[in-house]
Amino acid sequence: MMVRLPFALSALLLSLSPATRSEKLTRILILEESRADDAGELARYLTDSDAGVRRRAALAAGRAGNSGLMTALFGMLNDRKVEMRRMAVFSLGLLGERDAEQRLSMALNDGDPIVRGRAAEALARLGARSQAVEIANMVLKALPEGAPKVTVRGDDPGNPEDPWIELRLGLFALAHLGDVNAAEGVLLKDGEPRFDWWAATYAASRIASPSLKPFLTTAAGSSDPMSRFYAARGLGTLADPSTLVQIESLIGDRNGSVVVQALRALSRFPGERSVAVAEEALESSDPGIIEAALTALARLPTPSGMLARIVARVGHADPGIRAAALRALAHTDRERLALVLSGLDPDPAWSVHDALAEALGDIGDEMSLGILHAMLADSEPYALPAILGALARAEGRNASVILRRYVDHPDFAVRAAAVHGLARVGDSRDNDALRSSYERALGDVEPDARLAALSAIGERYDAAGEEVLRNAFRSDPTQGVRLHAGQILAEKGQGGPRVAFSGSIHPHLDYRIWMAPYMPRPETPLYTPRALIHTRKGVIEIHLNILEAPLACASFVRLARRGFYNDLVFDTVISGEIVFSGCPRGDGRGGAGVVLPSEPGLRPFGRGAMGLAEAQRDMGGSRFFITLTPMPERDGRNTLMGWVADGVETVEKIRPGDKISWIEVWDGR
Repeated sequence: MMVRLPFALSALLLSLSPATRSEKLTRILILEESRADDAGELARYLTDSDAGVRRRAALAAGRAGNSGLMTALFGMLNDRKVEMRRMAVFSLGLLGERDAEQRLSMALNDGDPIVRGRAAEALARLGARSQAVEIANMVLKALPEGAPKVTVRGDDPGNPEDPWIELRLGLFALAHLGDVNAAEGVLLKDGEPRFDWWAATYAASRIASPSLKPFLTTAAGSSDPMSRFYAARGLGTLADPSTLVQIESLIGDRNGSVVVQALRALSRFPGERSVAVAEEALESSDPGIIEAALTALARLPTPSGMLARIVARVGHADPGIRAAALRALAHTDRERLALVLSGLDPDPAWSVHDALAEALGDIGDEMSLGILHAMLADSEPYALPAILGALARAEGRNASVILRRYVDHPDFAVRAAAVHGLARVGDSRDNDALRSSYERALGDVEPDARLAALSAIGERYDAAGEEVLRNAFRSDPTQGVRLHAGQILAEKGQGGPRVAFSGSIHPHLDYRIWMAPYMPRPETPLYTPRALIHTRKGVIEIHLNILEAPLACASFVRLARRGFYNDLVFDTVISGEIVFSGCPRGDGRGGAGVVLPSEPGLRPFGRGAMGLAEAQRDMGGSRFFITLTPMPERDGRNTLMGWVADGVETVEKIRPGDKISWIEVWDGR
């Protein structure tokens, strides 16, 4: 019979004399998860004779945010092993210390293209705008020699060693830094686009400068749908009337995601022509396109003759369409909206309530406020957070009396919304309520209300609030909340030593099992754990990323095997972009009572990436998302739990309210 040692004793034994590779890697994972501030032990692993141990220790240093290890990471930039240099620049980016800027700039000239790309990525994460010209020069040097235009097809944005990674990371870095001149020098040559590639179009769409209009208008005619997708987004941000013809052409695109993005762009161009195009899109058979058309009509000067077509979709079976129809009706005719609402039963979908409340809060006139107050009286708790937020936005200080009533509400999400609202519109008389809301939330399983209270206390910072923050920093039951309190104190010039977690978030987790893939044996075939997410739309096969995200994957596997995800809805769907699930409340605000540290890694968020939804750093839980388009803004920031190996077409069919039937996991054991 195998005897399992208590975790504390097991961790102690490992810390005394880790000798084998397994023990060292296990100890590194424990130090990483604890966010240990003591640089001594991790520093020893950074000089270990085993390259695998050194590399894993470097990743842990970056994830733990241990700036005391920055000098040791500088030393790794001279390592002969290219894998060491790649990890060192990545981890320096995670640390985010501006003192690393000069060394990272030197790494732009490393002999390895991936090191150069990672150095550009790290500099962007530091916000080192002074390095934009150097990054631009790196990109230009990496261009294929003699090519009049770089056309890329079939690259793999989910592959951390894709041949195009240096160019891709350099372009993304320029997009993040937002230096228009540097980006223009790379993206355009003699006024003409230098690239026909989605990654370059993404960069142009993020920067969205009028000088890059030639790039975006050309990309709108690309044969690559991903490039057309980002072109539509960028043209919408520019809101230049001369580009309307390109946007209209994209609304006729054969790719539904491109059409949705083009309709969102169309809403930036008020006029009869835009209304007519959006109205025509209402006849689509694609629910995502119908939703996008209604959303566009909510932002356009829609004539009264359109009302009947909007009202007809208020009762649609798809909650995303119902929500968009109510938004459009709220912006078009609030008297008709009030009449329609009086004849409707309460909608079972939280997203419909949220959409309506947000629209009314944006309008903020007398009739809209009347509807909001009526909703407040009749709504279930899951609908209250959005209503409270809308009232705070629309009424300002006048909403504080109502907000105070909900600071002690039994539902943690309602309390969090009330506290957020008071922080925005209240005054010093509300400080006592904000402080007591933190104490009230100490009994919550989910930390959202405590996070909201501490953020509010930070905004209304005073001596009494400082004491609450210090107590939270020392003793809050959730590590991520303690880190948040410490960050606020540091911003106020009151920071002490960084908080470290004593013990494990997962006392039952055998870390050695999850470090096993780092130690393949010749007689044991390697495997990739797989999760099969069964839905009524089909099966989604996920390959779990246990090498980079062992803690998140272990938590997901454990929850899936106990049936936690069975019958949970996809609570948030942004058509053509991303879907979310994993909230037992169904409103995207809840979880399983599990709080996970962030595990950013080298693998990028390409199409079909599965990530851990995190309220903020080190605050992941049971909720996850799957991307339908590359999301470089999440690279090195979010935890990538896996990727869709089969079934991305099923993800494309998911709509709000669709459910996970069950999840089965195969892990080779």
